[in-house]
Amino acid sequence: MLFTNCIPAFSQSVNNKKLRDLSPDRPHQTESPITVDKKHVMLEMDFLNYTKETNSTETYPSLGVCFFNIKVGIHKRMDLEVLSGTYKNRFSEMSTVPKHSFLEDFTFRYKYNIVGNDSGKFALVIMPIATTTNFFSDKFQVLNAGLLINAEWDLFDKYGLGYTGGISSFSLDPLLKQTELFSTVSFDFKLVGSLRQFIASSYRYNTTGSLTHNYSFDSGFTFTPKENWQLDCGFYYFIPEKRPFIFVGGTIRL
Repeated sequence: MLFTNCIPAFSQSVNNKKLRDLSPDRPHQTESPITVDKKHVMLEMDFLNYTKETNSTETYPSLGVCFFNIKVGIHKRMDLEVLSGTYKNRFSEMSTVPKHSFLEDFTFRYKYNIVGNDSGKFALVIMPIATTTNFFSDKFQVLNAGLLINAEWDLFDKYGLGYTGGISSFSLDPLLKQTELFSTVSFDFKLVGSLRQFIASSYRYNTTGSLTHNYSFDSGFTFTPKENWQLDCGFYYFIPEKRPFIFVGGTIRL
């Protein structure tokens, strides 16, 4: 997806009120507590991402294209979101690993803002989650669910401190046999003009996964030259699995 100045400036809502400041979930793993304005749509996307995947026998790189999060404002405090990856190419030598995949899973999220959507220096959201197989599967099913809280503090009008934490996933069949706890903290600050940098770290705890404890260090940049679109790039590095995740992406609000 490319952003150009020929895109109209969608700076007013249907009630001719100025929209909230652009506050996408990307590019760090800390999710935003600000919902999309009612009757508006936000598209967030990795144009390209690169990572390394590991199975029981090998580690191989993979390339993702157009990994998206579509968000629709349904109320002044609520939005609905759908996430998936459009295309992934795996550079694997194993015949059991699919070389190409399209829309592997869908993640559905609902955000309800408790405080700070339109004013104040603190905002808080609760966010239930459900992940399903895609609609083209032979057997459509809900894979897992979760519940997170997202919080953000505006510090001195220059810095941002964010937090996301809770149960990122739990199995439904059998119920609670697999559970993953997740928390992440991010800090962002202005460099010059519309260019900002973020640094973040995350932690996952999963007793049934291949790793009980998994950490990451994250960093990257955002550039927001217009009030309704943003470009970004960055990386996550996961420890102890020594896995990089590198991405280039952006956001547009309509």
